[in-house]
Amino acid sequence: MKKYIIANWKSNKNLSEVAFWLNNFPNEPESLQVLHGLEIILAPPYPFLVSAQEIIEERHLPIKLAVQDLSAFGKGAYTGEVSAFNLQDLDIQYAILGHSERRRFLKESDQLIADKIAEALSWHIKPILCLDKPNFASQARFLSRQILPKLFLAYEPVTAIGSGQAEDAHNLSLIKKELYSIYQVKTLIYGGSVNAANVGSFLQVCDGVLLGGASLELSDFVNLLFTASESLIQL
Repeated sequence: MKKYIIANWKSNKNLSEVAFWLNNFPNEPESLQVLHGLEIILAPPYPFLVSAQEIIEERHLPIKLAVQDLSAFGKGAYTGEVSAFNLQDLDIQYAILGHSERRRFLKESDQLIADKIAEALSWHIKPILCLDKPNFASQARFLSRQILPKLFLAYEPVTAIGSGQAEDAHNLSLIKKELYSIYQVKTLIYGGSVNAANVGSFLQVCDGVLLGGASLELSDFVNLLFTASESLIQL
């Protein structure tokens, strides 16, 4: 069973930096063999999706594309929104939805996030639903039993994001049980101060990790990938 490594670049990088990162991502046969057990997912800012897809296809990189958000609306008069319809000619397989930064800074509600999840699924885009403890139960109330099995859950404690203080792996196993009791979702991702030194411990408990700063420098990210791959041998 593969483990998911999700890189969320947030509002970082410009076009030349994106091109450099992807053009230098290792694609030698021996590297690809080592990374075979990982599903690598990249969520760049919207303006760089086309360029990212072109380089990924040209270099045959083992990377799937995600968006960092998705409009709850379809095509139409929704100025500033990016809809799933706008993305239909791109190979977008995942959408990060309900990230704590959007809940906090953009005041996204549980209902709005649920609407975004429904829209993503209608276009066959896999939702990665981000949750912290305060919205475990409240978010679930807006999701039907038909939708729940189709989600990836990403537990991201706000106190761990960018702080260098990651969740304790033992406590994470308790969180996993709690989330399962509410959502009955089998795939749980952890996000918050993940790095090469601790990624193995999280992959023992969870199905993957959601990275922010640790994915920006290519050398750091590749090091984390190889460490994660090595840890799979012990599972």
